[in-house]
Amino acid sequence: MIKQFLQSLEDPKKPLFGPNFWLLKKLGYILPENPLGKYIYIILHEIVAFFVLTQYMELYIIRSNLNLVLTNLQISMLSVVCVVKSNTFLFWQKSWRELIDYITTADCFERTSNDPNRRNILNKYTRYCRQMTFNYWGLLVITFITTSGTPLMQFLSSATYREKLRNGTELFPHIFSSWMPFDKYHSPGCWITVAWHLPLCAYGALTMSAYDSSIMVIMVFFGGKLDLLRERCKKMLGTDGVPISDDEAAVNIQELHQTHVDIMKYSRLFNSMLSPVMFLYIVLCSLMLCATAYQLTSDTNAAQKLLLAEYLLFGIAQLSIFCWHSNDVLVKYQNVMMGPYESQWWAASVTQRKSVLMLVGQLRISKVFTAGPFTNLTLSTFLAILKGAYSYYTLLRN
Repeated sequence: MIKQFLQSLEDPKKPLFGPNFWLLKKLGYILPENPLGKYIYIILHEIVAFFVLTQYMELYIIRSNLNLVLTNLQISMLSVVCVVKSNTFLFWQKSWRELIDYITTADCFERTSNDPNRRNILNKYTRYCRQMTFNYWGLLVITFITTSGTPLMQFLSSATYREKLRNGTELFPHIFSSWMPFDKYHSPGCWITVAWHLPLCAYGALTMSAYDSSIMVIMVFFGGKLDLLRERCKKMLGTDGVPISDDEAAVNIQELHQTHVDIMKYSRLFNSMLSPVMFLYIVLCSLMLCATAYQLTSDTNAAQKLLLAEYLLFGIAQLSIFCWHSNDVLVKYQNVMMGPYESQWWAASVTQRKSVLMLVGQLRISKVFTAGPFTNLTLSTFLAILKGAYSYYTLLRN
């Protein structure tokens, strides 16, 4: 049943981005043309932004309790990132649409080729995108179930806790720590709060599923496009030692030059929208990982430890996905320049060799995705964040 559902998300018009586009559209990231539907989605996104504000209002109220503050910060910092992701996507709606249209057009163009090597690259990165997307969605489903079910697990795992809850010495457990305009620890306010938190928790999981998996697919696309460009460079001057005319070579080299220019243009566009979000995420992620690790080692409740362990795993996995794929694109930018040297340039005419040198100069230009103006999204940055989070953790422990 799940397999049939996932297969139904495939879109022949978007062979690479189909499932991701479907989820973006369902969540209102890609706004509908209908004005009423557009305004409804915008209002829903801003309701969630208001909820994040209530989390920080609650944080001020509980500021004297370190354990409650850390619990609140784990979720509220992630909530801020979710709101920033959704609102920046809406704010740069036109640019995101332009980027998705380019990805679709460029990907469909490559799929018209009958070259076995290029077809193999296409099939490989398409299959990889599907596996990563669906596995990431599965991870978010587990995170949602764990987060929303923590109060229930806490209730069921400890008879002492249940007794304290009945005699009033323990407060009613909630999914999120947020301010409410009524008593949220006693009926009916406690159940109204639960009904309010559940859809918001689902929204957060869906937001990260749609945004993060789309970012991952776009990064993989740029890496795959660079691999295809290198493969095309190998054959731009003919194959099997058979040279081609200067006119044919000029057309091939001009097309390859334009392809690289387009990749650079849309890489920069993509980075301009991603970089501010990643800067905020990296700053908050360092603090979030530190707070989670601190609570994991100091908490005694088994259910709470399970949640914290899953939450820590999710935070590390999410960060590693961005840094790994960004680093992979950077490496492929550096490798694409080898394409012309792997062609049969030795059999080309002097005119063709001059054109090849100009193409090599163009291919030397590369682009690295960044997190704000301060750091690049690479594996070294990922390791630096983990070291920084551990440093904050040891500071708290001491």
